[in-house]
Amino acid sequence: MSLKARKTLFYIMVLVAFLAVTIYEFLTPYMSDDIIYMDEVAKAGNFFDLFGQEVEHWISHTGRSVSHIILRVFLFIGIKGVFNVVAGAVFVILSLLIYANVDAKREYDVRIYGFILTMLWFFDPAIANTVFWEDGACNYLFTTTIIMGFVTLYRRGIKNQNKGIGFAIGMFLYGIAAGWCNENTSGGLILFMLIELVYHYVTSNKSFSFIKPFMITGLVGSVIGFVMMIIAPGNYGRLAVTEEEHTGFLALMARFLKITLAIKNNYFVLVAAFIVVVILTLFLFGKESEAAGKLKTVALFGGLFLATCYALIMIPSSELRSYYGASIFLMTSVAQGIGIITDSKEGLVQGILVSIVSVFAALFLLGYVDDGANLARIKREFDERDAYLTEMGQQGADNVEAPMLRPQWENRFTVAYEVDIQEDWQFWINFFTAQHYGLGTIHGVPREEWTLY
Repeated sequence: MSLKARKTLFYIMVLVAFLAVTIYEFLTPYMSDDIIYMDEVAKAGNFFDLFGQEVEHWISHTGRSVSHIILRVFLFIGIKGVFNVVAGAVFVILSLLIYANVDAKREYDVRIYGFILTMLWFFDPAIANTVFWEDGACNYLFTTTIIMGFVTLYRRGIKNQNKGIGFAIGMFLYGIAAGWCNENTSGGLILFMLIELVYHYVTSNKSFSFIKPFMITGLVGSVIGFVMMIIAPGNYGRLAVTEEEHTGFLALMARFLKITLAIKNNYFVLVAAFIVVVILTLFLFGKESEAAGKLKTVALFGGLFLATCYALIMIPSSELRSYYGASIFLMTSVAQGIGIITDSKEGLVQGILVSIVSVFAALFLLGYVDDGANLARIKREFDERDAYLTEMGQQGADNVEAPMLRPQWENRFTVAYEVDIQEDWQFWINFFTAQHYGLGTIHGVPREEWTLY
């Protein structure tokens, strides 16, 4: 394929990725924590009040201030379409950042970029939570993109021997934001910089001559942001109400087992891909080849995946979405390995790589409309229920019944069923939904039994 053809196809893939995510975002209503934070943001008299609210949130709830400031800004704007378009753009930016960290690639390498889009779309088991839910996207998609942007700049700075003081100051400020994003992923970022420093120290005959100002300012900034996140008083209030079956060493072992099972049950395909690309590289090029030497980047991001996953051992329990940043590190590792393999002259290997991307492209096209139709049906029921509950609230109703979602439309791109109202009026989402509409209580009713609209 000519360079011109590759370039055209590359930009088409970028556009398709943007449209695919943006359309699904438009088919996703406000849900769960979106509504809770929306009610809080509505109390802000002006834009700067959002920062005062976040200080209170840092004290009482969690230290993830960067992600929640982003969420508050979108909710303050009050136009869901703005978030939808930005989220689609951020998804594309993340895919391009992964691509930018692949060292072994040719210009506009559509095969590698195709693999990256395949991994992001098909092998994120919590995609409904991390991409297609506003609060979740701000906490995971947006923050991981911030972190990967920092990683990319840091690696480029090392490669280009950047010595500028302006770049050093910029990396310090960027480091504060990146370190303040997400506990385990920001921790993985700090580990990344420490590994880079140790590696270059060892390869420079144990001399510090390789150090440039940005390497230190970026690390210091990240540590400052990370410390500000983890010392938040709200973190400890949440941990205090979390119960565990075991204590001490047994508790740590139980957490270790849960993390291992989470990797096995949800990320085994990516782990298997990591193993395959390493073995194929060694068989195709040999242990002493230049290609084999490029495996250090594969090992770097693969190691960050494990470290970021097992960092969750520090907390009693974690949701699957907490592994999102770790999975992006692993996808970057696999993409680097795919890049190495594409240099192979073996026709069979090239054919297999192209076939895999083509099969997943077909699977995407065949499934997109069906899942999109289900998302549209779910949004229609949300909108109908929203109009009904708004009317009941305006009428001053106290105890209200409302329909739950039809179960047959559930799919992997929506969190709606995880946070739908239940028959029990004391269920947490029923309580907050009732507060949002100014009602006393809400009782969920199966949609098949609902006849008021």
